[in-house]
Amino acid sequence: MPHRLELAMLSVQKDNAMIRQVYDMLHLVWKTYHFSPKSMRELKDIGEDLGVDVLVPGGVKGTRWLPHVSRALETFLRPGQNDHQGQFTTVHCHMDHLAGSSANADVAGRATKVKKSIEDGTFVAFCHFLADVFAGITKFSLLLQKNETILPQAVCALDNLLVTTEVMAARPKPGGKLSQFLADLRLQKRQQDEQGHGEMPIYKFQTVALKGEVSKLAEDGTANTKLQRAMEATIKSTVKHLKARFCSLLGENDANSATTKAVKCFNIFNYDSWPEDQEELVDHGADDLAFLLDHFSPVLTRNGVNTELAKEEFVDLKLLITRMFKDKTYLNLWELMLTREPYSSEYKNILHLVHILLVLPVSSAVCERGFSSQKRIKSDTRASLHTDTVEDLIRISVGPSLEDFDARKSVASWFSQGQRARRPSYRCWPSEGHATARGDPL
Repeated sequence: MPHRLELAMLSVQKDNAMIRQVYDMLHLVWKTYHFSPKSMRELKDIGEDLGVDVLVPGGVKGTRWLPHVSRALETFLRPGQNDHQGQFTTVHCHMDHLAGSSANADVAGRATKVKKSIEDGTFVAFCHFLADVFAGITKFSLLLQKNETILPQAVCALDNLLVTTEVMAARPKPGGKLSQFLADLRLQKRQQDEQGHGEMPIYKFQTVALKGEVSKLAEDGTANTKLQRAMEATIKSTVKHLKARFCSLLGENDANSATTKAVKCFNIFNYDSWPEDQEELVDHGADDLAFLLDHFSPVLTRNGVNTELAKEEFVDLKLLITRMFKDKTYLNLWELMLTREPYSSEYKNILHLVHILLVLPVSSAVCERGFSSQKRIKSDTRASLHTDTVEDLIRISVGPSLEDFDARKSVASWFSQGQRARRPSYRCWPSEGHATARGDPL
């Protein structure tokens, strides 16, 4: 599913010229500072003069997950401590400097193009809008990359993403970056009207004067503007490509309706959706369970599952969970039921469907992380590692965090599996080391 999301947004980028312009601008900014330490030093020096803590600009192209695009936009639009000058101001000042002083024609041309883009009020407003859109997509992408995410949970999050994204075509996200940007423009308009100079109002973002239809944005918001048309086109394209990539899960394709229904029917194992009344709970999910038993009948029959007993066990299981285990998390509950006696034996028929639910592949992110770990561990300068050593190091790298790791089993294994006796309290002769001269153990 994360790869489907990547491909969907790649198609959106190809469809929309405005999104391509944002991607190209962010890529040029990243390229300027990634390949030139001198330019990065100059950017930080300008930031110090302006009182801005400059961050390294992020890239938006390459084989990485979608959240890196959101991070690049967040970094580019990041305000400073006083909210008047930030990363945006610093990049604009440096690009203005490079455009007029660089002896390299490529660098000067690149800086001129970036400077022209970020002085366009419509473009800056669209960057804020795109940051709001990618915030929701990033949240969904991070959910899909978790090892514990299950299919019904991912489908529910996909439905929520589509609904919240479609709403942004009509109005800016409440409390989002575009809403704050438009509110700041309206504030500047009121202040200039109160001063009553009678001159053409000047609108700024982080002290950078903006051009284009920014006056119309300050007066009427996004209505009947180039920005509104770009927003509608972006949302329409995003929703279209998301539905195209996830049609089998959303029921958009009749040929896969059985698959779609099976995914939705698995929601009967989500105890948060169960009714409180016990009489209703007894009958809850009976039709969905019957469909699942029929849909997976080849697998269930091959593994000796009695479908009639499964229906009876499901009723008992719901009542047991409601009375005793409602406080457990989703994964802890099913781990307990699948591994502990007497539950794993008493409910073995219905729990086979739980097995199917938990092993349905949502993401290959854990595999991708394993590949990345292998690339870091077995490098060009460390290419003679034995296969077992590489495997052990990868397991350590992608294993649990230090906070979650219980080292007692490893220590016990170290004590018992050595060819010679372990001597952790061994004290050598004083002449063999300064530490042991004091009687300290090694």
